[in-house]
Amino acid sequence: MDEANVSDSASPSTSCIDIEVEVELSPIHPLAPPPYVPASPFQSRVSTDIEDFSGVNSVSAQLSPLLGFTPSENVVQHRINRLRVLKVLVGVTLIIIIGLLATFSFITKRGKTNLECKFNFTVSKDGTSNFATVSEAVEASPSYSPHKVCIFIRKGEYHETVKIGYEKINLVLMGEGIGNTTISSNASRDGPVTTSPLATLRINGKEFLAQDLTIINTEKYGLAVENRAENSVLFRCKLEGANATLHIEGDKQFYRSCQLYGRNNLVFGDGRAFFQKCEFLSEKSYPEEMIVFSSQSSHLLTYRSGFVFHLCAFYVVDKFLNNSKTTFLGSSLGNHAFFVVMQSYLDASIGGYFLGTSPPNKTYYAIFDNVGRGATMANIPPFVHLLGDVKDASKFSLRVFLGGGNWIPPGVEYDLDLLKRRFKIL
Repeated sequence: MDEANVSDSASPSTSCIDIEVEVELSPIHPLAPPPYVPASPFQSRVSTDIEDFSGVNSVSAQLSPLLGFTPSENVVQHRINRLRVLKVLVGVTLIIIIGLLATFSFITKRGKTNLECKFNFTVSKDGTSNFATVSEAVEASPSYSPHKVCIFIRKGEYHETVKIGYEKINLVLMGEGIGNTTISSNASRDGPVTTSPLATLRINGKEFLAQDLTIINTEKYGLAVENRAENSVLFRCKLEGANATLHIEGDKQFYRSCQLYGRNNLVFGDGRAFFQKCEFLSEKSYPEEMIVFSSQSSHLLTYRSGFVFHLCAFYVVDKFLNNSKTTFLGSSLGNHAFFVVMQSYLDASIGGYFLGTSPPNKTYYAIFDNVGRGATMANIPPFVHLLGDVKDASKFSLRVFLGGGNWIPPGVEYDLDLLKRRFKIL
């Protein structure tokens, strides 16, 4: 009995060996499938996974009703290999496409590179950072630094006045967003009426950057910001003053995606500044109040001093907004002034581009391609220059007026040139 059992159990094994030998030694017919090659461990695992997942014992049993015949194991394995190769090719193609799109976006969209900071300080009100006030962090920062010195200000309202001295070069104030990080004060004049008003933030050191901040002054004779710094940038900031808001006395200043709130002279001074995609919102205290969004004064009428507004919007935001006869975009504070307003929106509350029937001597006002009910031909005085086309207006672009492509820091968005098509408000 034992010998019989052994013989019976060995019989199938011997038969399989004989068949395998015959297949390998038999001549191959041109139409016959290729000889059997033992699958690799990986291939065996794939076949096993498919069988387990399908709930049947054979892949061939699944495919035969669909194909009309029973394919060999080699055909099934060949299909699995082709599917695997196809998946790899699709994956590689997607990676290449994503890489090309990312490269194209980096080339065409300015300001997406991260800002590199040599020194980093943090400010918070809960005592978990390096400093509890912004002023302390500014004082502790290195002077005349050739590299960016970044002060990260966490969420909260910091009631203080901050002064950036002339020696604080390359300083960066970085908040956590408009309305989240706020620097506020009620600073006002520190002497007779003839003295300059005080500001919540005073900037003197060149190469300055403020980003994602709200800066407020609640005093009638105070300012939100006084900027005397060359090559300075305010990006995604909200400036709010009880009356005047921003005083400019420096060269090459860029304001991008900022909101300026105030009552009169939201921007004034003698400096060279470019505003792009900024909103100006003024309030009236009584219907006949004279409102001027900006006032500019120059010692000499040159292109090196003046205000340019590009892709901006101007509004009056109170119940007296329908009285447009007393609301103007700009005025002159002296015998020289320079204003250019291009591809911007003027709402119905704007009664005219510039205050007065005639400008002072040697004053330059120019407009191009503005829209809105306040930008009608009836509101354009005869002394205003109408720039004919994009080529004519391009001499006042960010690329030309400030040379913006050479010094604006990484991380700040900007448009060097004018829009080629007519500007539309979405």
